[in-house]
Amino acid sequence: MLRVRESTVRHGAIYAAAAILIFTAGVVLAQSPASSSEGGDIIHHLNVIINWYKQMSSANEAAGQASDVFYFENARSLARQALQLAFQSAEAQAELLRAATTGGANAPASGAPHENSNLPAAAANAAAQTQQVQAQIDALDKQIAKAYGKKNQILTAQRDNLQAELALDQAVQDAIGKLQKFASGNNAQKAGLPAEITDLKKSVPDVFPSTPGNGEKPAAAPSASVQEAAPSGGLISQASLLFSRLEDLHAVDQLDSGATEITGLARNLQAPLVTKLRADVQEARTLAGQPPLPDVAQAETTRQRLENLTEEFKKISAATLPLSQEIIVLDECGVNLQEWQNSIHKECVRILRLVLIRVIAVLIGLAVVIVFSRLWRRGTFRYVKEPRHRHQLLLVQRFVTVFLMAMVIVLGFISEFGSLATFAGFITAGIAVALQTVILSVAAYFFLVGRYGVRVGDRISVAGVTGDVADVGMVRFYVIELAGTGVDMYPTGRLVVLPNSLLFQNSPFFKQIPGTAHAWHEISVTLPAGSDYGRAESQLLEAVKQVYAEYGDRIEEQYETSESLMNSRYSSPNPQSCWQLDGNGLDLIIRYPVEIHRESEIDSKMSRKLMEVIGADPDLKSIAASLRIRSTIKV
Repeated sequence: MLRVRESTVRHGAIYAAAAILIFTAGVVLAQSPASSSEGGDIIHHLNVIINWYKQMSSANEAAGQASDVFYFENARSLARQALQLAFQSAEAQAELLRAATTGGANAPASGAPHENSNLPAAAANAAAQTQQVQAQIDALDKQIAKAYGKKNQILTAQRDNLQAELALDQAVQDAIGKLQKFASGNNAQKAGLPAEITDLKKSVPDVFPSTPGNGEKPAAAPSASVQEAAPSGGLISQASLLFSRLEDLHAVDQLDSGATEITGLARNLQAPLVTKLRADVQEARTLAGQPPLPDVAQAETTRQRLENLTEEFKKISAATLPLSQEIIVLDECGVNLQEWQNSIHKECVRILRLVLIRVIAVLIGLAVVIVFSRLWRRGTFRYVKEPRHRHQLLLVQRFVTVFLMAMVIVLGFISEFGSLATFAGFITAGIAVALQTVILSVAAYFFLVGRYGVRVGDRISVAGVTGDVADVGMVRFYVIELAGTGVDMYPTGRLVVLPNSLLFQNSPFFKQIPGTAHAWHEISVTLPAGSDYGRAESQLLEAVKQVYAEYGDRIEEQYETSESLMNSRYSSPNPQSCWQLDGNGLDLIIRYPVEIHRESEIDSKMSRKLMEVIGADPDLKSIAASLRIRSTIKV
């Protein structure tokens, strides 16, 4: 019984130690996420700076000032340097975490042995204990087979106790095995941080080439050529360039914010390392300031601790120093990004000013066209009295106004006219050839309706046709044809349609002087030899003047109108007489103006008046047979 109790006490002590070991190892492993959290912070820092570097490399400096290329290249070079420093620090921190996890000789001293190192011993003790109990059970089984009676019962009771103890030993061994397996997996996970850092390096091959040992240089990103905004560009191109520069401004602002964020992450990673460095330095100073120890073992322990602190300081500073350099580089990169941002902002202001100037120019052009249209319309209503001509001019005014507005808008919004001008040139040449007569007629219309042009009712002669103008159109004009000879002109009943382009042809075009509607007729009479020439001239001229006095005031008004329109002075249109020699005698010629629309009526009155004068004077009766009235020109 005493042996059983001793065994029970011994086993209880082992179980208690195993329980304490499992609990302690669980606590240690429960604290392991702290290290994993540190590794996660390192990876997060690398991911953020890699994304920022790629965003920096893909930034656009193609459109802008020449200085933007300098800012861009400098910022990208600094970003590359910051990325390299970040990986250098990450590798050093991974080495610190690995040393802290494995508890190596170079691991930072914590003042107590790492509890995970007792797991293999505890597993070995549990296995040995299980084998020992199993051996005892086997020995009791042999004794029970040979024992009888009360001894058999005692042995059986001992075996049952040992079997219960074996079950507990097996449970302890299984628990330690699971804990050891979990710990090895956790350590393997920690050991994967350097591999993860290596994988991240592969995502930026331009910074970390795959085979750096062969002298290969990382390929530099191609730099786009600088293209400044042309001041003469159209409104569309300038507005597009303005929006592009605003996007660049937003991208640079994001890069600046990214640099600030990475600086904050680097400071967070640096803070615990700096704290540890200060603690190690303070501890080293304390140990170095102690008086010499008389005990050789204690002096050796102090020396070993100082060496450990020195080694730990080197490793921590190897991780801290790149972070400090990274922060400095990021600050310098931020300064370059600010300068780049200011340059883009100035460029945006310049382009915006050009856009506003272009918009103002377009508005001024439209205002000029509108004013021109208003003046045209007002002049049409003031100087064109004929409704049909007025309507035609107003139609032309609308067409020209719309065309000019379209041209102003097109010239304001578009700047590339190379292919457009070529295409328009071919089209214009084809239209000019196909519609040559029509184009000439439209051009001639403006001459016909000009200040000295043709009006409805004017007597004209063109292309062998004499008549009165009935209408003037954009392409053609209409003439009421007159036929006859001399003073006998009468309508034929036909309306002649003639193209306006006749104005530019070789055919003569005759019309009345602007503002007049009269023609000159003449009376011719032959006086025989021995006649009283003076008396005959005075009597006939006086008869013509008496008839002329009935309509002479209207002829005078026409001449006054003509003088005001032509800005010239003409002789008064009064009846005139002259003498011409003929083979049969001396001819008396008397010229007088007539209204072209009353020429037949006036000539009839002249004939009757002259016959009255000749009939009343016996000396003039002999000249009645030679009396003739004719037109000086065919109008």
